[in-house]
Amino acid sequence: MRTTPTKVAQELINSITRTRVFLSMPYIEGITPVCMEAPHVRSFNDNTCGLERRDGFFALCEAGLSPLDHGNLYGDAVFEGIRVDNRRVLMLKEHVDRWLTSAQKLEIVFPYSRRELCEIIVELSRQALGKEGTSGYLRPVLTRGIGNLGVNPAKCVAPTLYIVCSTISLYPRERYERGIDVTVARKIRRNDARFLDPNIKTNNYLNNVFALLETQHSGSLETIMLTSDGYVAEATADNIFVAEMVDGTPTLKCPAPQYALVGLTRTLVLDCARRLGFKTFEDPHMLISDFIGPGREVFITGTACGMMPVTHIDGLETADSAHRTLMHQLWNAVQERSTDNAVSFDIDAPKGALNDYLNI
Repeated sequence: MRTTPTKVAQELINSITRTRVFLSMPYIEGITPVCMEAPHVRSFNDNTCGLERRDGFFALCEAGLSPLDHGNLYGDAVFEGIRVDNRRVLMLKEHVDRWLTSAQKLEIVFPYSRRELCEIIVELSRQALGKEGTSGYLRPVLTRGIGNLGVNPAKCVAPTLYIVCSTISLYPRERYERGIDVTVARKIRRNDARFLDPNIKTNNYLNNVFALLETQHSGSLETIMLTSDGYVAEATADNIFVAEMVDGTPTLKCPAPQYALVGLTRTLVLDCARRLGFKTFEDPHMLISDFIGPGREVFITGTACGMMPVTHIDGLETADSAHRTLMHQLWNAVQERSTDNAVSFDIDAPKGALNDYLNI
């Protein structure tokens, strides 16, 4: 579904009051953006590269990245998406761990420890939400950093790290009751690990972008991607599930992870389903027809979208909105689990609480 540029601009303007940025990069005179010379910026020696590193918290309009950054030039970067609900950062340590794992696979060395990253994220959330805000969305990014205009990663100096805390709304609020229609991309297929491992969260999302471009005239709000063999992989920004009663037993199925990001919301949903007594299956050979028909409650999940019901796939109806009993059970279980101190971290927690949360 197309959105006009003026509407997008207005949505961005509306988000500014709840947006803050943490920015960290090596300092190279004449190359590093001038925002890193602000009085409040911290300067210290980066032991991972032997250079001076500077970091600080900024308003959105103050922050800047170098045009020579390889994250921008080549998508040579890794990222995460983290939700804050009711002033609790959901699955903070799991997101940071996945971020660290993605960076390790790209051989980018973090300039901060796991604990320091969690501290930065919590402080940034406090600054962005202030005393009254309750919900937000974080986008942590680690790039290969400043280098020359060639693609060779060896020509980069040291990583750039930035985290944005703002808001996000993938779908209109009323759709969480009504559900959304989705379309299937037929020409563009999901990459597998031979080409670009979907379980490394890199900043190269062109495979997903091409799938959305293929289906942009359908009017649907999300697109399902297929594997090279024609099986369901995932949606472009979400994982997909189908819940149904099979011989009197609640059953939950989703595609296997060979072609899909093992989403953290996906993992949480599967865990809640097992706690509720569902039979769960991760099936590498799911077809579109497995999601169609009465009694099959289809929904997508992701950090940004939460759990969104799907009403039609390529115009074919899944279970109607009045018959989503199983999905509602799972939704309630996920909401309850999200308040558990082992699953989320309270940004207003007293000093020392982070140690307990991280099991230090």
